[in-house]
Amino acid sequence: MKFIELPQTLKQKVENLYILKGDDSFVIDSAIKHINNACGNEMPDFNKSFFDNENFSATKIQESINMLPFGNDRKFILIKQIEKISDSDKKLLTQTFETMPSTTTVAVVYTDAWKFLKDGVIVDCSKQSFDLLSKYIKVEVSKNNLVISSDAIKTLIEICGFNLTNISNELKKLIPYCEDEIASDDIISLVDPDIEFQIFELTENLGSKNATKSLEILSNFLSRKEPVQNLFSLISNHFRRLAHSSFSTAPADELANLLGVKEYAIIKARQQAKFFSKAQLKNILSTLEEIDNMIKSGKMASENAIYYLIFKILYC
Repeated sequence: MKFIELPQTLKQKVENLYILKGDDSFVIDSAIKHINNACGNEMPDFNKSFFDNENFSATKIQESINMLPFGNDRKFILIKQIEKISDSDKKLLTQTFETMPSTTTVAVVYTDAWKFLKDGVIVDCSKQSFDLLSKYIKVEVSKNNLVISSDAIKTLIEICGFNLTNISNELKKLIPYCEDEIASDDIISLVDPDIEFQIFELTENLGSKNATKSLEILSNFLSRKEPVQNLFSLISNHFRRLAHSSFSTAPADELANLLGVKEYAIIKARQQAKFFSKAQLKNILSTLEEIDNMIKSGKMASENAIYYLIFKILYC
């Protein structure tokens, strides 16, 4: 189930078990609020329970699930940040979830520890679509009697890397600053770009052979104190996506599913792939493999490897 569908389905029926799966913490928190509210808020001390890595106990979860609500139609249990579950606890929890009373609702924030779960409503809490994010921005801006253009919305979404958490936080900064309208220039000057956006920006400047701007973006990357190896991996993955997008004739939605990304990412990648010939992309992939081997063998430091890659793309 898409997150956007959750509020409407909760009005129709509240299920026993929801599995919140995705990488956007704002969306996850919003899903939790929707489910919590649907369960009612009478006497929360008796009807709400929370378990995380610190107080996790399969037995206590079982006891809480089987305990009937007090002064309310339904009780709500939230389980999150669980890193490891023993085989015996998995067995107990599986049995508990299968037989839980209809008056209990559990929301599990998914981690790899929950791979054993077979039932439950999966709520997609990953990065949302462009259309959904656009609607969210318009609503939040209009609440504060401001306007925002389509171009400014597009700029904000891209700079924030399609991350609803980042968009929400940046709007809190932009709304008090802007008097009547949030313009693209305001966003560019005030919003700290998401690392994925900077990679898109770096790619376009490499493709247009703008060495000055490419090195400026790279310097900004390195000043973020991100692990350099992570940065090299992000750049590598991006160019592999460009190559896939260039070489494949599959529809954007089909290729997006294959690569595990949003359709918009493939559309954007195909736009950027036009900066490079297929031969150039093949050479870049070969260079990435060569550099990766040098890093792993200790022949080249990660930071030197990134500069080597940038100069290789710019001048070869």
